[in-house]
Amino acid sequence: MSLRPARARWFELLTTREHLAIAIEALAATGSIELETHGSAHSAFSLQNLREKMEEFNRLARRYQPYWPQNWRPGRVHGKPVVVLDAALLKLRAWEAAARPLILSLEALGNEQAELQLLESMLAHARSETLDFALLASAGETLAVRLFTLPRHSSIEHLPGSLLTSWVSSNSHDFLLAVGLPSDLEALGAELAAFKARIVAIPPGLQGSRRTALQQVRRRSAAITSRLQLLRLQIEALAAPHQLSEALGDIYRLDWLITNVSRLQVSENFAWVTGWTSDLADGRLSAALQAAGVDALLHFPSPPGDVDAPMVMQNPWWAQPFELFARMLGTPSRNEADPSRLLAVLAPLLFGYMFGDVGQGLILLLAGVLLQRRWPVLRILIANGFAAMLFGLVFGSVFGREDVLPALWLHPLEEPLPVLLVPLAGGAVILLLGLLLNAVESYWRGAIRQWFQVEAAILLLYVSLIAGFFYPAAAWFGLVALAWYFSGVLLHSTAHLAATLLAAAGGLLENMLQLLINTVSFVRVGAFALAHGGLSMAFIIMASATDNPAAALLVLLLGNLLVIMLEGLVVTIQTTRLILFEFFVRFLRGSGRTFRPLAAPTADVGIRRAM
Repeated sequence: MSLRPARARWFELLTTREHLAIAIEALAATGSIELETHGSAHSAFSLQNLREKMEEFNRLARRYQPYWPQNWRPGRVHGKPVVVLDAALLKLRAWEAAARPLILSLEALGNEQAELQLLESMLAHARSETLDFALLASAGETLAVRLFTLPRHSSIEHLPGSLLTSWVSSNSHDFLLAVGLPSDLEALGAELAAFKARIVAIPPGLQGSRRTALQQVRRRSAAITSRLQLLRLQIEALAAPHQLSEALGDIYRLDWLITNVSRLQVSENFAWVTGWTSDLADGRLSAALQAAGVDALLHFPSPPGDVDAPMVMQNPWWAQPFELFARMLGTPSRNEADPSRLLAVLAPLLFGYMFGDVGQGLILLLAGVLLQRRWPVLRILIANGFAAMLFGLVFGSVFGREDVLPALWLHPLEEPLPVLLVPLAGGAVILLLGLLLNAVESYWRGAIRQWFQVEAAILLLYVSLIAGFFYPAAAWFGLVALAWYFSGVLLHSTAHLAATLLAAAGGLLENMLQLLINTVSFVRVGAFALAHGGLSMAFIIMASATDNPAAALLVLLLGNLLVIMLEGLVVTIQTTRLILFEFFVRFLRGSGRTFRPLAAPTADVGIRRAM
């Protein structure tokens, strides 16, 4: 098992300019490349010049994107980026010429139908049956008719007395029907604008009473619906002959390329793609290029001497979720340990001890199983839930009840002192592990001699102090450690003797206090185990005090739900805190360069662009 992260491999790909976009897309789909241009500036080619040609596409997208197919795919014919873009835009222009008349008709009918739906709502809620709508439609030049729609519960205090008005309220709007002189209606419209009112068009052919007019409006609305369906089908049918899906796919691929690739080395016919890959065995990249049918030469030379290689954490599947903790501080460098495999054991142990319950742990485990596909980081819940179930058996707790299973060790609330002492010992082991990892890193850096002369003495002194609580004779090792420490400091110091010893004493005191405080900090693991048991017991007592079985069951259900959500969150925070501030501080600095894989284009790229 190697705890040392690896450097990403430098790759170089030579391909034709015709296959450039599909080659980079195929590599990005593996999730294992990071592009980095390296070479002479005069051979670099900027893809940003394609942005000017993208302006026409942006105009078309703003206007017609709602009418484009959502499932686009790039065409099979490849070429130079500018040639591919020109060909795709030519297809879009041809589609626009054919679709524009249909879209204009569809939008006009859609607006008319929206007006009819408002009119239909007014007619459906109106109470008067005496009004002849034929008279409204033929009011003439002297009188005019306006139908206003306003937000629900609009309050208009004063209406001009020169107007005939009628109010109608529906479930979503208020309507005001007004008849009067055109000048008076214009003044009323200006006043109602403050209430977000707008005018609803009254069709000129409206006839008869309210019911007759309502039937006419519904027939016209149904006819428009049929016409709209036909127009949509006609617009959709234009996509295939104009190869709209392929054109959009080509453009979205080029847009992704422009966004993610700023400069490349190219010649008239070839392109040179360089960067880093986490595919250390050269399996995924070659397979992806072959599957995409790309003509390319791929090789993995030594990286240039003036570039800093990103680091790749090589962990098995069961440890990968725990890389989250190390990434909170950064990425381990080549001479730093990647603690993910250790955390796959330590983090669940800490969590499970604080959250020991068979039933509640099972809920967390199932939640991790169900949610891991959507949020892969939640695979941590599987390990944490399993650990909580194991400690639930140790503590004899099932959904807070301690009378279902016998405890393999003890019930925390009955014997709290051992529950507090065990994490104290476990914390000392974790801190020692951190100090040993620091020694390993010193060896990787070639500084093991310096570590052995100074920091090894600190480790020995820490062990002797802990052992001294159980074996007083261990104090002699402490004296040896002190002599060792000061001797090592003097070997490396060129300053005055007294100043050197005083600074060394201060540094040693600070280190030992930090170690002892960090050790005592692990008592909180036992304290939270007691708090978890106490909170669960409180709900058990509340349920027992209820005479109604249904109410008791509800209290237990809600209590366990609260414990899982509240305690689960608190315990997760405490586990993270102990790992970051007690364990990581001993050896992890996160000074490595993070590997940032190039994301492949997704199906929603085009939607985001148009928005």
